[in-house]
Amino acid sequence: MVLSIPWLSKRRVKSGRIGLAIGPDGWAVACIDAGGRLTYSEFHNQPANSRQLLADLVAEHGWQDIPCSVVLHPVYYQLLLAETPPVEVDELPAAIRWKIKELLDYPLEEAAIEHFLLPDDAYRGRQKMLYAAALRKTALQDLIDPVEVSGLQVDCVEIAELALHNIISRMPREGGGIALVQLHEGEGFINLVEDGAIYLTRHLDIGLEKFTMEGNNTVFFDSLSLEIQRSLDYYESQLGKGIITRLFYSPGLTETAAIGEFLSAQLGLNVAPLDLSAFDLLEGGLFGGDLFEDEVDEQALRCISAIGVALGPCKELELVSAAS
Repeated sequence: MVLSIPWLSKRRVKSGRIGLAIGPDGWAVACIDAGGRLTYSEFHNQPANSRQLLADLVAEHGWQDIPCSVVLHPVYYQLLLAETPPVEVDELPAAIRWKIKELLDYPLEEAAIEHFLLPDDAYRGRQKMLYAAALRKTALQDLIDPVEVSGLQVDCVEIAELALHNIISRMPREGGGIALVQLHEGEGFINLVEDGAIYLTRHLDIGLEKFTMEGNNTVFFDSLSLEIQRSLDYYESQLGKGIITRLFYSPGLTETAAIGEFLSAQLGLNVAPLDLSAFDLLEGGLFGGDLFEDEVDEQALRCISAIGVALGPCKELELVSAAS
C-alpha cells in the first residue's frame, strides 16, 4: 500500500476516528466517536508487541475499519524552515523537495516530505515561509505496518506539532498570541500561535528526563525558561508579531505542576496546563458522562497528541493540504 500523508486534510469526524501517537517511549491510543466525544484514551508504555496490542484493542472495542490518524513523535522526522518557492500551487511539492534535498542525509527519492505554509504576514510579510517535514519512506512504512495489520484504516499521518495545534486552534480567541510547550523524554517543542495559525514552531533541546518532582530542578528550569524566552523574543523581533499572553504546557500532569508554577513566575504570562476538560472543543462537548474520573483524566493527558490527531484540524481554519 502506498501511503498518502494528508497532514492538513479537511476532514470531520463522521463514523468516529482513532488517534494513535507513536513514540519511542510508548503508544498512546484515543477514540473519538461519531458524536464527537472521547470514549477511550490510554497510554501504553513501550509495548513489546505493538502489533498484538493494537489487534487486541481493535477486537475488544470493535474498531475494525474505523479510520485512523497517526501522529509521529518528533524523533522520527526532520522539521525544516524554508522559503516558499515562487511556483504555482500544483508545482509546490516538487519544488519543496528540490529545495530541501541538500538538508537530507539520504537520497531525495527515499524521502517522504510534507509541508505546511506559514501565514502571509509572518516575517513581516517580507517573504513567504513554510515548514517541511521529512523522513525516510521505509521508516514511515515500518511505523505504520503494525497499525495497518490491526484492522484500522490509516488515512492520515501527522507530525506532533500539528496534532497539538488541532487543540490549540479550537481555543477561544481572547486577544494576544498563544504559546504551547510540549515536553517529551529527551526533547520538546514550542508552537507560537496567533488567530488560530502557527507562526513559529521550534525544537527544544530539553526534555522531561531532566525534571524530577523532588530534588533540584534549577538547571532544567533555567534551560527551559531560556529556550522559551528566545522563542518569544524571535516572535516579536523577527516575525513582527504582538505579545504572547498565554502559555499552555503539556503534559499537564500533577507531577509537572511545578513546571507551570515556575514559568508563570519567570515569564509573567498566564500559564496553565493543557487540560482538555477545561475546553468545549467540539459540538456536544468532547468530554461526556463519567469517563473522566481522576485516573482516566491522567490517561487522557498522556494521550493528548493522539486526541489532537483524532480531532483533526479546526474546521474554522483555512487549511492547506500538500501530498508529495
